[in-house]
Amino acid sequence: SKIKDWKKLVIAYEPVWAIGTGKVATPDQAQDAHAAIRKMISSAVSEEVAQSVRILYGGSVTPDNCKELIAKPDIDGFLVGGASLKPTFTDIITACVPPIPLKTPKFTKVSGIEPAARGVNVYAKVVKAAAAVPGSDDLMELVVGDDTGVVTLSVRDDRVKLCEVGKSMRIQNAHVVMVKGFIKLTVDKWAALKLAEAENEVASVNEKKDI
Repeated sequence: SKIKDWKKLVIAYEPVWAIGTGKVATPDQAQDAHAAIRKMISSAVSEEVAQSVRILYGGSVTPDNCKELIAKPDIDGFLVGGASLKPTFTDIITACVPPIPLKTPKFTKVSGIEPAARGVNVYAKVVKAAAAVPGSDDLMELVVGDDTGVVTLSVRDDRVKLCEVGKSMRIQNAHVVMVKGFIKLTVDKWAALKLAEAENEVASVNEKKDI
């Protein structure tokens, strides 16, 4: 009755015989104990509280057994002792964190690139070779395009060597810089630039439409 916010309460369970011994309960044994604790909370407080309270397992948790333990429905995490001082502790952490699914990048057409856009992904063919920008030591500009139009691409560093006339490029995470009302697509250190996969090569380019 003295606990006002059960969300701030964390319960840790560790078998007495596992303390400092290197022994560990089987996943089923640990699950049974955690389920019993959750059932007790449900009877003493409420089912809602029982389901929201985090119950951690301690007792010789290692990278070898953590995946089976965390897979159990009533084990919400671990109370890690000596293993937290070892480099493999990160493997235990990783086991507790659901993998983040990779997002498939969405590619646009050249004509779909908007002013001030960031994170631009586009497949485009090089139609004009790279040339140095006056007043800059390492900035190069070239023209790339697809069947909807062409755009000036600004590239810094050795990556410009990939951009040969006639080659289709995979451009990711580029951003737009507006110059005299025209869009310039910029590839900086955060952007990716490489040759396009065979299935994504650009067949034709509409050079009459310069965005």
